[in-house]
Amino acid sequence: MASGLLASAAVLFHVGTTDAFNALAYGGRVVGASFIVAALVELAAVVAACDFWGRRAVRYSGAVVLVGVGTVLVSDLMFLITQIEGRTYTPFLWLWVGLLSWVAWALWVLTRQAVWASIPHPRSIALSVVVTGVVGAAGVGYSQMYVPYSTPVDIPFGVSFGKPTASADGSVLHVPAHVEFRNAGSVRIYVVGTLWTVKGYPVTLNPGGNKMADWKRDMWQWGATLRHVSYGPSRMLGAGNFVDPGSRLDPGDDLSEDTVVDVPVRSGLGRVRIYAKASFVRADRGKLGNNYAQSYEASWDTGSAGQEHQWDAPGWLAEPGDEVYRYHSRVYHSSEMLNLTHAADHAAAWWVIPKWHEGSDFAKGDTSPYLEVSVSKDPEGEEVLDDAEQEPYGMTTSSRYAERTLDELLRDAKR
Repeated sequence: MASGLLASAAVLFHVGTTDAFNALAYGGRVVGASFIVAALVELAAVVAACDFWGRRAVRYSGAVVLVGVGTVLVSDLMFLITQIEGRTYTPFLWLWVGLLSWVAWALWVLTRQAVWASIPHPRSIALSVVVTGVVGAAGVGYSQMYVPYSTPVDIPFGVSFGKPTASADGSVLHVPAHVEFRNAGSVRIYVVGTLWTVKGYPVTLNPGGNKMADWKRDMWQWGATLRHVSYGPSRMLGAGNFVDPGSRLDPGDDLSEDTVVDVPVRSGLGRVRIYAKASFVRADRGKLGNNYAQSYEASWDTGSAGQEHQWDAPGWLAEPGDEVYRYHSRVYHSSEMLNLTHAADHAAAWWVIPKWHEGSDFAKGDTSPYLEVSVSKDPEGEEVLDDAEQEPYGMTTSSRYAERTLDELLRDAKR
């Protein structure tokens, strides 16, 4: 009897102390504190069990043991139901099943010992256990589901061009590119990855209008088409991060960035486009591992003179031979209770620098970097979880773009 109570108390004390001080949401810390109280109740039941099967110096020691067993039942069902709801396997599943079997045995033993007969108000005891279970389940639901899902994230995110200036000889335009990224809400976020790119496009004007084949190709590649304009293969003018991977963005923080990009005037480019992409997780629903910011690695030999290619990225991400670098780590749930009942997942941000091949939308000899983020059961990111499996972490990925013609930029530079 004491062994089962101690096993449950150890789990509750571990989860309770971890969540009471480290849960990502306030509701999770309250639930952690309630688990500590439940662990203390079970420890009291251990002492009562020693008395009940010993001298029986305390009149209601049997009732205390019964309350302890009821606490094990309620808490164990919470863990078991949470595990089933997560639809993933962890070795702790066998602990929940074992404790449930132990509860059945403990109730059988206590019934044979006629514990109910020594309790002056048995219905009150039963009602207290039921109420405790309902309150505990409500607390878990509130902290793990309602609060993280009802509090909105407000991250103003946008891109724009500043006022360009011309070089002394007029051959180059220095174009400021602004990326706005700040936390205007009340929820902290962790940045998984960001990317900005500026690309130039040769433009062909067709006075007679494009045909169906052009419209279909443009809609497929760009999601938009212009009747009298055709874009040529792009040329990269600049690319980079605007927030360091793994950065924490507290409410009120502003990590906007300005970058100056040089645009050759006599290069045949007709339009310039800035594109930005950002991915983050809500800090009240998930947390990147502490080693995420130092986990970067590249697919090429970064220490060699020729920067030779060494390994290929997963097939869902890039073509063989494309270069990538990535940040990756385990991603943790909002509470220790979820970490015990859900299998470990791994978050990764991949920056891909593709090589040209037939059918690429960028010019031969050029590239077009892009960012992809993933959550996977595999640390190497070979198998990506679907949206429903990633959603509990609050992973959000957004993109923005702005475009200007070269004529507009030249006219602004002359003002």
